[in-house]
Amino acid sequence: MKTTKSISFITGFFTYFLLATAWNHIDSPYIPLKQNIADGNFSSAIMLGIELLSLIVLGTCVIKIVININKKSFFIKQNYTCFFIMGISLYLPVLAYAIIGFMGQECPEIDHALSLCGGTFLFILAEIFRYGYHLKEEQELTI
Repeated sequence: MKTTKSISFITGFFTYFLLATAWNHIDSPYIPLKQNIADGNFSSAIMLGIELLSLIVLGTCVIKIVININKKSFFIKQNYTCFFIMGISLYLPVLAYAIIGFMGQECPEIDHALSLCGGTFLFILAEIFRYGYHLKEEQELTI
């Protein structure tokens, strides 16, 4: 019983910290997005829109994973799918930047190394959770 309260407290504190951080940084892509749309700079607006979409997907997946951890459901299909989706969402801004740059349009700078390393880490984490899910399934089938 004590571990349940401990996990709930830690994940609740983590969720609060995550939401507070997101609330402070949500306008970093949103305000330039509105300005680029108003100025008619659509390549930058597309880039910032993809970055904002990526942040929303990351936040949604993290909340789903935290809810599953509170339920003590670690190695389930939803968790490894969320890690995989988060990895893809970190690769999307880099891919959009490359496509827009290839077309010769000007777009805002992003931190490619951080996105690529974070995405790769999340893909590795997704594989670890997928492997754990399959081990759990095998264990449940064993008599």
